[in-house]
Amino acid sequence: MEAYQEELIALRSGKKAPERSGEYWSKEDLETLQNLFWEGVNLSEIAIRLGRNEVATYQQLAKSGLLSSQCRPRKRTKRQAKAECLCPSCGVTDCRSCGKEGAIYVGEV
Repeated sequence: MEAYQEELIALRSGKKAPERSGEYWSKEDLETLQNLFWEGVNLSEIAIRLGRNEVATYQQLAKSGLLSSQCRPRKRTKRQAKAECLCPSCGVTDCRSCGKEGAIYVGEV
């Protein structure tokens, strides 16, 4: 158990690079990954057994559909900047029609 912990600390701290870092995942590697996952082996141990880092192991599990996102994806909407009217004629300090400078547009910072 102590050797496992020391190896995990060395991998996480960057003192030791994973043996197979940067290599493509073979079909045998992916099958082993899935088998170990279904056996209940934890992510760190799978990574050490396969000679990969934990991030790459997690990414392959997610890519294969075994892990899913833990939160809903964000909905990104593009907001249009609205001008707040402050000049005497129309209320906007940087009115495009009045030519005054320094308008405050909501949504722009």
